Amino acid sequence: MNADETESALGVGYGLAERALALCSASGVRYASVAYRLSDELGMFFKNGSLSVISPEVDYGISVRVATRGGIGFAATNNMNVQGIKKAVRSALSMARACDGMAADLNTGRPEKANWTVVQKIRLDSMDAELKIKRMVELDKMLKESTELKSFRQIGYSESTNSKYYIDTEGTQVKASDPKVEVAYFLMLQSGSDYEQAHRQLGYTGGFEALEELEVETQGTGDVKALEEVLRHGKTFRGGKMDLVCGSEVTGIACHESCGHPMEADRIMGREASQAGKSFVTSDSIGMRVGSELVTIVDDPTLPNSYGFYEYDDEGVRARTRVLYDKGKINEFLQNRESGAKSLQSSNGAGRASSYGVEPLVRMANTYLLPGDWSDDEIVGEVSHGVLLKSFNEWNIDDRRYNQKYVGREAYMIENGKVTGPVRSPTLEITTPGFWSMVDAVGKNVKFYGATCGKGDPMQGMEVNMGGPMIRLRNVVLK
Repeated sequence: MNADETESALGVGYGLAERALALCSASGVRYASVAYRLSDELGMFFKNGSLSVISPEVDYGISVRVATRGGIGFAATNNMNVQGIKKAVRSALSMARACDGMAADLNTGRPEKANWTVVQKIRLDSMDAELKIKRMVELDKMLKESTELKSFRQIGYSESTNSKYYIDTEGTQVKASDPKVEVAYFLMLQSGSDYEQAHRQLGYTGGFEALEELEVETQGTGDVKALEEVLRHGKTFRGGKMDLVCGSEVTGIACHESCGHPMEADRIMGREASQAGKSFVTSDSIGMRVGSELVTIVDDPTLPNSYGFYEYDDEGVRARTRVLYDKGKINEFLQNRESGAKSLQSSNGAGRASSYGVEPLVRMANTYLLPGDWSDDEIVGEVSHGVLLKSFNEWNIDDRRYNQKYVGREAYMIENGKVTGPVRSPTLEITTPGFWSMVDAVGKNVKFYGATCGKGDPMQGMEVNMGGPMIRLRNVVLK
């Protein structure tokens, strides 16, 4: 869409959203919210340097949520006219009134007024698709030429500009412009009959400057070289009890899976039990120790230009840093309006929706381990016998986020404080408290990796970052 078309569509959307909220208010509900979203998206997919898919898309619509004393109703429409919003309001009201329980009070007592926009140094709409295609073809060529081994490469490029307008009967009014860029690639290298593979997502909130800020070419060629090193020189790993040093990528997936997910309040309350699973955490677990004193894990949507960045969530609540594990103890849960009301702890800005057509769920943003005061050399230097696990090819975790498994991709032996040769697929199987309790050193340097986190039914894919510094675990069993 060009600028004039976007402005016209936004004007219509804002007007209909306000009309819908007025209809809800007139019906005498306890609470109502209306959200309008216009998403201008572009997706491209390349196989070995050839463009196989290009998919421009414009998606827009209005959602309505109402709460009576008995229940909560949600409906959405992309019929951008008065008849469309009237039907959506009637549907949401009908759902809420059909319930005879005691619904959560979705009011927060903190009405907000805001208009937040992410600045794009290079606007996404200032470059045509041909230039973006050319950049991805050049990236593929660079990946291919960085190794002499036979390679297979898939590259995905996606961008979206989400214009949002949220209003409710509490008086909250939030406008937002939220541009996202992602480059994802899958690499496979082959040597004879042997092969290794890697997948990477890199995400950014902002404009086309994302490719430079994320150092996409450097990251990609680095992954190619790491696969080549393992293929050419990797030895069969001989397991046993030893020290384990985890790089930022492994620290990040552990933070996301064994801290972020189990700390989602809706999961703790059982809402996700038949979908994404449960949690080993209960509503009474605040203060329970799950890690060493060095382990403080936060979820922070306010990190500028991060893939999970936002100033206000999709329920009009101001974003803030959430401290999930504080010095090894459970500190707070991720909450949206509904879970916060049920737990009497209030929302902490974790309500996110992937589109206008689905309700906001409790979601992560940027989940990571806070840095310590160790250098990477110091962490490795105190290991007499162990493994450096820089990245993973596989992870598994049970539906309570307790028992988990990580299989290394780029991994090296450590002998007498020195990183030596690569090893193939060292595997860690451990519990969540077992993992975090073993941490005895945390590095200074935090690095982030993008991801798309799935949750809900229908499934919602949400942009997040995960990461942290290098960490060391003492005396773990590796296979």
